[in-house]
Amino acid sequence: MFQHLQAILRLTRAKAYSYTLFSIIAVICLIAPQDLLSIKTALVFLANLFLTAFVYAFNDVEDASDDYTILEKRLRNPITNGDLSVIKGYLISFALLSIGLFILSLIGPLASFFGLVLGLIGFLYSWRPVRLKSIPYADLISHILCLGVLQFFMTYSTFRPIDVFTIPFLMIIIPFSLMVEVLFELRDFGVDRETNVKNTIQRLGRFGPKKLLVASGAIAVAGFVIIFLAIPFEYKIAVLFSSLLLAILIASKVNSFLKTNCLKASNRI
Repeated sequence: MFQHLQAILRLTRAKAYSYTLFSIIAVICLIAPQDLLSIKTALVFLANLFLTAFVYAFNDVEDASDDYTILEKRLRNPITNGDLSVIKGYLISFALLSIGLFILSLIGPLASFFGLVLGLIGFLYSWRPVRLKSIPYADLISHILCLGVLQFFMTYSTFRPIDVFTIPFLMIIIPFSLMVEVLFELRDFGVDRETNVKNTIQRLGRFGPKKLLVASGAIAVAGFVIIFLAIPFEYKIAVLFSSLLLAILIASKVNSFLKTNCLKASNRI
């Protein structure tokens, strides 16, 4: 039983995003600090968690045949290593989606709408007859929407109407989500070529992402400055120090990622 639960957890790949999802708490602190300790915070966090888990789990089920050809991925993916059957993988994936959408229905229709669109894009991102992840530029757009913009709109609409204050948040979220997808496609360049995944990086070819990182970072910093100037004075110091800490952690992880996964392989392509 315990091993079965471990296999389900591996299918969701929760370790890959669980810490990142806590940025939802930071967003709530900025848009509705008075509601931070409310039931709505718990509900929207859980909804984001289950819907994100669906996206990752469904991707592993659809990618099982490709992952089987790569030893590292075969060992990680519980479908390809035999810990879970394909049928169980689909059942778990859609159970996660259903739970996430049910939680959003307790919040309201607008949040439910954003969650439904997120689930649809997440499905089409991996579903083999469409597979947005294998269509140049559609892969980047769908990733930004599914694992970034729609997660934010689900959270934002839970606490206040959609307004112009969303713009500086999007200036942070969109570049960050874009860079995550680009970095992962750079990391998987060789694997994607072998498995015939024709994404944006496959079309453009491997490149050094430093300029794109700098440009994305500049846009994100501009968005942060706008938010910082707009929030009440009593929150400024806490937001500044927590943001600096987060920026240092992100920069450290990106630098480590580039050294271990991208730059060292550039001469082989």
